[in-house]
Amino acid sequence: MTIKLRLLYLLLLPLFCFTTEANAQRNRSPYTGSNRILLTLDGSDARYEFMSDQVLVRYNRELQQLECILPVETLLPLQDSIPRNMAYEVLYGARYPQLFITMAAPVQQINAGNLSPETVPRKVEVRLQNTTRNLQVPVTFSPESTSLYFTATLDLQMEDFQASLPVAYLPLLTGRFTITIDRARWVELTSR
Repeated sequence: MTIKLRLLYLLLLPLFCFTTEANAQRNRSPYTGSNRILLTLDGSDARYEFMSDQVLVRYNRELQQLECILPVETLLPLQDSIPRNMAYEVLYGARYPQLFITMAAPVQQINAGNLSPETVPRKVEVRLQNTTRNLQVPVTFSPESTSLYFTATLDLQMEDFQASLPVAYLPLLTGRFTITIDRARWVELTSR
């Protein structure tokens, strides 16, 4: 009897695992990629600008917020004179490989469709080096049929995150930095 039960268990286990994994993937909201972000590090004598077009964006329906993930290693300098790894080193990319940004976006804005752009103050959270900072920032939303475009600029200080600059960059940087999300896009992939 126990051999038959074990055999039945072994036959049903893969089916159960497949069903559980399929349900988890179905409930998980996918990310929209290829969004652009600009990071500007203020220096004592110059500004150091970096850009990435690898920002991932998804909409969390439960919390009614947009969630952005920036892989720090994708930030590239906009000028040849800027050290290539500067942003990665300043943001401690080896230890904290991603920068997280979330912003409130109520469902009615997501479902608005074909409205003119609207700039509204929104609660934005930025997580840097495992510290989260809450801000109130104007965000421009441009809804379209199954997409939502948004733009925001965040003016930040490293000390607000209790973050430190690497010693090599202390003489160059002030600790102030700006993050500009440039018309990032979230697409309702499930409606297609």
